Parts: sequence; structure tokens; C-alpha cells
Amino acid sequence: MTMVEGTVRPDALSADEGRLSLAVHLPWYRSLPISCLEALDVRVYGAPGPVRSVAVGGFEGTVADAADSDAWWDLRDALDVSLDVPARAGDVLTVEVDVAVRIPYMQQAPGVPLVQRAAVRTEATVR
Repeated sequence: MTMVEGTVRPDALSADEGRLSLAVHLPWYRSLPISCLEALDVRVYGAPGPVRSVAVGGFEGTVADAADSDAWWDLRDALDVSLDVPARAGDVLTVEVDVAVRIPYMQQAPGVPLVQRAAVRTEATVR
């Protein structure tokens, strides 16, 4: 399994108070500060799935709020992504996720940190 293949697993979708929740795993081989989350875009059946909030490692807030957090995204923990998309248990959905995390200790050019990007598409049943 590559890092990208494990980003969204078959049991990633769940319904929380009538809204879709998505478990996204870190597309990297080491834990990172949540402040390294550069971008997170979700589409459900090709339509944008607005991200309401994300939560991991004691942090809960927007993707923009993550930049100011000192919490860590542990490799073993999924980022809980709350979406503004209606969902019920048993729904079968096609979900596309684009996630980007900055790797602070690696550079792709002098002064330019490496950004690991993962683009994943899955069809799964909402739990």
C-alpha cells in the first residue's frame, strides 16, 4: 500500500447528525503538526462538498484555523472531516478527496518546502 492508497479507507464515510463525515489518513509516513495541512478539497458525486470543520489530536476547527495550531496529526489517527453534505447510513457515495500537507523538514527547492499531495477517489457506503 502506498501513502496515497491509505488516505481514504473503505470505512471512511459515516453520518453524523444527518451530515457526512469523512476519515482522512495522513498521506505521509511520519506524524506532522496539523499546521502542515495546506489544503483539503472534497467532492461528492463531482460536486463540491464544503468542509465545515476538521478534528484530530485535540484540534477542532477549520482548515484555515489549523495553520495556527500546535496540535499534531498522529500517523495512526484519522482527520475527522465534517462536511456540509446531507448523508444517511446506507447511502452509497462516490467521494473524491484532494489533500495537501507541507513536509517542513524537506525541501523541493531551496527555501521551498515539499508539499505531499494525495488525490483519492472512492465509492463507499456510509456507516
